[in-house]
Amino acid sequence: MNQLKGFSCLSNYIFASRNVKMAETLKKDIQDSINDSIEKKLPFVFYRLPENEEIHFIRETLPGNFVQSEAPGFMFSPFQQDKDTWTYFIRNDTHIVGSLEDLYNVSFKIEDICGGASSNRQLTKDDFYNQVNKAVDSIKKGELDKVILSRIEEVKVEMEPLRMFIGLCKKYNSAFVALVVIPGQTVWLTASPELLVSLELDKIKTVSLAGTKLTGDKTPWGDKEKHEQQIVTDYIQDLLKKHCSDIKVSAPENIVAGNVMHLKSEFHATLTTDLLQLVKELHPTPAICGTPKDKALAFINNTELHHRKYYTGYLGPCNIEGETDLFVNLRCAELFKGKANLYIGGGITADSDPEKEWSETNMKAQTLLSVIAPATKAV
Repeated sequence: MNQLKGFSCLSNYIFASRNVKMAETLKKDIQDSINDSIEKKLPFVFYRLPENEEIHFIRETLPGNFVQSEAPGFMFSPFQQDKDTWTYFIRNDTHIVGSLEDLYNVSFKIEDICGGASSNRQLTKDDFYNQVNKAVDSIKKGELDKVILSRIEEVKVEMEPLRMFIGLCKKYNSAFVALVVIPGQTVWLTASPELLVSLELDKIKTVSLAGTKLTGDKTPWGDKEKHEQQIVTDYIQDLLKKHCSDIKVSAPENIVAGNVMHLKSEFHATLTTDLLQLVKELHPTPAICGTPKDKALAFINNTELHHRKYYTGYLGPCNIEGETDLFVNLRCAELFKGKANLYIGGGITADSDPEKEWSETNMKAQTLLSVIAPATKAV
């Protein structure tokens, strides 16, 4: 959290009514704002919270860093910050709230933001199998308890970014859906099932999420999935004890995330310290990194052949109407001209089988593929 791309309390908040004339004006306001942002190379974002119909558009209107700890805006932070991948805080200099209908006929071209080149590479199946086997060996030797390994699936896409965003909003009502645009740099699309942390007044909520199987699968959860989820639960509970009081945690339950489902436990607590300090210690959680954290992170950096960039980072609105909602950047893709890089991964434990782990990443890829490239199947 130590290199934010600027905070500001300046905002222009517009709420859309369903009056037809108002809606047409709103569309023009959004389109004009997009065009101005692209021309001036200023970031903007569309997002929709889970189980919510409101579509939010936030953008900066002036460059610069205005650091204020409780300013409203949108956070976009990478898995690991470096000289090429830093945390952006998109100030809500303009904040428009409307509906999906207000985005019809609004558009922008991906080539106006970034080109068709990508510095990351896809793994072969054999490469991935070798990485999983290497991780299992390290776990059996006692060097790790769990580690998350990921890969990239490159697919051809012809759909405009906002059409992708609309499609994900329509299909995944329980997901956090966002389209983050940094002109001249990058464009990311996400439909995340995983809350990192939310805050309203002094009440926080977070979740431990792990284990994967196909939606509708009636077979009991295996020991591997239960153990994987318990590792995350224990880690979060121990961390919250340092920052919170009145901690309550629910028993694991199924949560559906598109074509797959996971085991989830919810935490509710009263924050007694600073939210940003909690987030700094909480991220990356065992669900996206592994345990012990330092050793798992080192293993990822020494094993994965691609740069995760914003995959398994976090993103979401901050201090908007008194609430902050940050989500893990999962089920996500970086968009380029004519293609998208899907980032997918899974938790490796001592019981992991490379073939099953490969299949799990393919299942997760379908969350986005079914919308942005429905004729494509991960293989």
